Amino acid sequence: MAVNREADMSTVTYYTLAEAAKLLKLHPQTLRRWIHQGRLPAKRFGKQFRLRLEDIEQAAQPPTPEGADELSHFDRMALASLAELWDNEEDAIYDNWKELYDVE
Repeated sequence: MAVNREADMSTVTYYTLAEAAKLLKLHPQTLRRWIHQGRLPAKRFGKQFRLRLEDIEQAAQPPTPEGADELSHFDRMALASLAELWDNEEDAIYDNWKELYDVE
């Protein structure tokens, strides 16, 4: 059961490891490991950890490396080399491949 505590005129809900693990469909030991690695912030209440929902949701997101949105140089070269193969009338399925892969 989640514990409600008042902090700065707002209500903060804390979850136990078991509750958070059930929400994320993970083993509680995984959450303990994330806490010790610093990936998941937690408060200690006695011998038990308590977790905020915001922290649980943030830790559940996969880490994104910097520049992940941009295609690498290799990817751009590979797509450019496919222009000769895909840029023809016979392959109608690939008509908009340049737009899909953002190739100039």
